Amino acid sequence: MIFGSHRLLRPSWIISHIFVLALLVSTVNLGFWQLRRLEERKSNNAQIMENTVRNPVVLDDLSVDKAGDYQNYIPATAIGTFDENRQVYLINRSRNGVPGVEVINSFALATDPVAYIAVNRGYLPRKILNDGRSETWKPPSEVFEIEGFIMLPFSDGNLQGSEINRIDIDLLSAEWNLNLLPFYFQQNQQITNDWPIQMEPLELTEGSHFSYAVQWFIFTLIGLVGYPLVLRRVVADDRLVA
Repeated sequence: MIFGSHRLLRPSWIISHIFVLALLVSTVNLGFWQLRRLEERKSNNAQIMENTVRNPVVLDDLSVDKAGDYQNYIPATAIGTFDENRQVYLINRSRNGVPGVEVINSFALATDPVAYIAVNRGYLPRKILNDGRSETWKPPSEVFEIEGFIMLPFSDGNLQGSEINRIDIDLLSAEWNLNLLPFYFQQNQQITNDWPIQMEPLELTEGSHFSYAVQWFIFTLIGLVGYPLVLRRVVADDRLVA
């Protein structure tokens, strides 16, 4: 037997055995973790697909106390007015490799009492933003009907000047001094011939979780096969010396 060699029972080799065993346990767990992530991704994609085919929610009729019950990508419409003075830019966006931002405005719903929601109006190239011609992406000033999706917000956002790294409703509410609804609206329509550009169609993929899982299991197999071969070589060398 391999472990019949006294050399393999020395403290240094025992540490090596423990290390390899721990490594194999880790690679197996990482493989199954990626498979779990894959199932979560599939479940999330299925939920999004189910949501996108639902009948649109009319935000003007939405009961505010039920607003927290909604999920991502539920179709919705709303009538109201944009506020061009309450505007921030969501950074680190890109379109076809071109860096840019997304334009976020507050929107006053035509409700009684008035309710407010943050609206992601779409993509604006960084070059256009830096040119400073804000009239090219100015929102409509009249009462307007918007179409798009309900989206759940993020937390722990960071606002620097007019640029924000994620859509954090609590942060925007404080910045704009408004009590915003607890989700935001992702507009899905081109309302002018200029900017911003409407959001790209949603692409649902399963990501790389399966290939990562296969890689981890291959590493496990290499360890299971390779380490015993190394130990057999050590034992064989010991017998030759003896």
